[in-house]
Amino acid sequence: MGGWIGPRIRFKCLLCGECCRFYWVPLTHVDVRRIVERTGLRPLQFAGEVPKPKVGDWGIPAFLLSDGVEHYLVLKKRVDGFCIFIKREGLSFACSIYDSRPTTCVFYPFVYARDGGVVRFEVVEAARDFCPGLGRGRAKGFDAEFAAALAHDEALAQYRELVNRWNRLVAAGAVEATLEGFLGYITNF
Repeated sequence: MGGWIGPRIRFKCLLCGECCRFYWVPLTHVDVRRIVERTGLRPLQFAGEVPKPKVGDWGIPAFLLSDGVEHYLVLKKRVDGFCIFIKREGLSFACSIYDSRPTTCVFYPFVYARDGGVVRFEVVEAARDFCPGLGRGRAKGFDAEFAAALAHDEALAQYRELVNRWNRLVAAGAVEATLEGFLGYITNF
């Protein structure tokens, strides 16, 4: 089945919240369903969209809306820039959906790439400059992340199929190409 290749790096999350403010967090249909099950919220209450031309190519599926532009599905942010699920606890920040957080958050500050049966983990380049948890704690292995990466690849493949079908329906004028319509589409499969 292969294995993982990556750094043996020390990392411990210090709950500074910077990653929850600095990045857009992309979602898949699996992430949306998991958050709905955990919170009881409707997807439109926590999921938003960001236009692909505004943020560049992330290498993940982008869906069409009635504006004719491709969009990424992301967690909404508050006015202060933080993810809507971040809560301040004293001087630290905590994720109120930590056990159900999006897969992207599970990996941070690492990203992975697959090459056949090998999964390669690397530190997110921007995190090197601002993540105070890097270089702290015990040396991190990636056994749990390796298993999560395999599951995430499968979820991304399914999501890509859903987005491709949606985009064909939008092009044919067969659906109401709104964010709410897209969220309903991907959560009903």
